[in-house]
Amino acid sequence: MDKPRILIVEDDSAIRDILKKILTMHIECRISEAGSGRQALELLEKGAFDLILLDIKMPGISGMDILKKTKEAYPETDIIVISGWDSQSVASEALEKGAFDYIPKPSSVTVIQDKVCEVLKKRNKCFPKNLKTNT
Repeated sequence: MDKPRILIVEDDSAIRDILKKILTMHIECRISEAGSGRQALELLEKGAFDLILLDIKMPGISGMDILKKTKEAYPETDIIVISGWDSQSVASEALEKGAFDYIPKPSSVTVIQDKVCEVLKKRNKCFPKNLKTNT
């Protein structure tokens, strides 16, 4: 089983921890974390991810810059923008730049899990833990 590689890019460590917990509790996956745009770019230099959960407003390199650079280097990588900016213009810009979807903060665990599974299912890589059997 080829576990999906997911990168969480979020400058707030508490939110990053929550996202990681949501994903690892419900989905078989490998998680990498970046607390800044610069860290995200360093991880992306080492290879592609199946999915990136990306905050927009971060110090230094913004999420929009990460989105643009990721799509240039790895157009097949799906990106879900998760941002406290619940703004139609920010959401529209993210989608225009190639984001798969936009989720405003705060959002429910179910919304995040469902969106992540939607992306991974199209890659045949969504392995929910609650459906695993012991055989």
